[in-house]
Amino acid sequence: MCDRGRQVVTGVEYQDLWSLCEARAREHPDRVVLDFDGKLWTWAELIAAAEGLAGGLVAAGVGAGEVVGHMSPNHPEAVVTMLALLRLGAVECPVNAGLRGQQLAHVLDHSGARVLIVDGSLMERVSDQLPSAPGVQAIVQRGQCSTPAGVEAIDYAGLRVSADRPPPFAPPGPDDPMNIIYTSGTTGPAKGAVLPQAFPIEQARIKIEQWGLTADDVLFSALPLYHVNARFSTLGTALVVDGRAALVSRFSAGTFWDQVRAAGATEVGVVGAVSSILLRQEPGPADRDHNVRMMHGAAGIPMDRRADFEERFGLRLVTGFAMTETGHFSTTSPDDPMRYRASGRPVPQYEVAVVDADDNELPPGTVGELVVRPWVPGVMMTGYHRQPEATEAAFRNGWFHTGDLATIEADGYIRWVDRIADAIRRRGEMISSTEVERAVCAFDGIAECAAVGVPSELGEEDVKLVVVPEPSRAIDPAALQRHCQATLPDFCQPRYLEILEELPKTATHKVNKPQLRHTDGPTVLDLAGGSTGI
Repeated sequence: MCDRGRQVVTGVEYQDLWSLCEARAREHPDRVVLDFDGKLWTWAELIAAAEGLAGGLVAAGVGAGEVVGHMSPNHPEAVVTMLALLRLGAVECPVNAGLRGQQLAHVLDHSGARVLIVDGSLMERVSDQLPSAPGVQAIVQRGQCSTPAGVEAIDYAGLRVSADRPPPFAPPGPDDPMNIIYTSGTTGPAKGAVLPQAFPIEQARIKIEQWGLTADDVLFSALPLYHVNARFSTLGTALVVDGRAALVSRFSAGTFWDQVRAAGATEVGVVGAVSSILLRQEPGPADRDHNVRMMHGAAGIPMDRRADFEERFGLRLVTGFAMTETGHFSTTSPDDPMRYRASGRPVPQYEVAVVDADDNELPPGTVGELVVRPWVPGVMMTGYHRQPEATEAAFRNGWFHTGDLATIEADGYIRWVDRIADAIRRRGEMISSTEVERAVCAFDGIAECAAVGVPSELGEEDVKLVVVPEPSRAIDPAALQRHCQATLPDFCQPRYLEILEELPKTATHKVNKPQLRHTDGPTVLDLAGGSTGI
């Protein structure tokens, strides 16, 4: 572990996050732990706010072990709410603030939450779905909004200043539930991953050990706190290592580096879409004017542009493999020569393998399904909430099945190939959609691309491309087809092309490929000849 001048205090001796936070507040109450949009919070201020809210929630009937829904955009009070629920031993279900309609109704109903804490800006969409979630009996409203009918309305601000005190803290067990976080649900209704109390501690341990983080680090994220990246890789890790979390309300490409610079960030967390957007911004003299030494989550940057990204922004990229269900089971480090050329090596907390359809382990370099299981407790989810069959299927034969195709090479590095559901089977060949997308995105003028399999009249599948042009650019289908013929194998050649203004995304900002698997409509061009329009 790297120590850059200050004693490394990891906090990994704790088994739950609230116990750690209480200890930090006693050790140095005036140390700044959170920077939210430039407003600084000390340990004492953050813990006092969480204690106050916890007392109010107890008076509202919230108790240990109860599932409480929490739907909020990024906001400092979202952090206070997270900690207050930890203080009570309640199980927080952070609800994606981008959900609407049936997807939102499913999470509200399936979670079994009786109490829902909601930011006022989201109340209208929640109210619309309450008839489909009859178990929700009380809503704690933060900010001005209309009161939905049929449920008890409780004012959040009143709870924050309540004179009620929470009961004495009862430390939970490391395997007791802490969060229920619902996955994207691209192949069916979203499933709720139950994450245990030890999860944030163990996930922070991985970052501390592998990335050399210390209490001197400022961890920055513009990602939403209802996802595991900002919640655990940034906020949770900062709490555990006793550094500082720097969070902002929302991502903006135009202000991103200004916010990073103002926060004094040394480590930045992104997802693929964010990193690719940053790369597309016009270069400027301030690109390297910051203290960032590493960025994680940059898989969205094309492999052949990652060295350019590092040089332009003066930082190191690290890549790895993580899921809501598993946590971060592989990674590279900032000093690794392979840091952005693979999906990392398995970390000591997990056993990782590649298996065939019968779960037989495959030799190095052979493509199969990536599977994982823990060596230490608390590092993965305990199962899917209220879905024992799905849990059993995911953990069959003693392994958690990721649903990803990959290889583990002789040097130990994982190389991701594709999602099993997204791989395309054509003429007896298994095609990686990501390899097709990488080649197509190299064509001048393309901002985003998705490759999907669609039914073929010859059996198996044909390749369909869906592309989004860069602003004010037009895509010439014939020129793109020539590019594909020059850069892709014969069996990977696209049969169909669709040009859209934007790709459909899930609530977790992943491309919603099932919506693209069609060949009808006026925007779909049959490159083999006969087609429908563009």
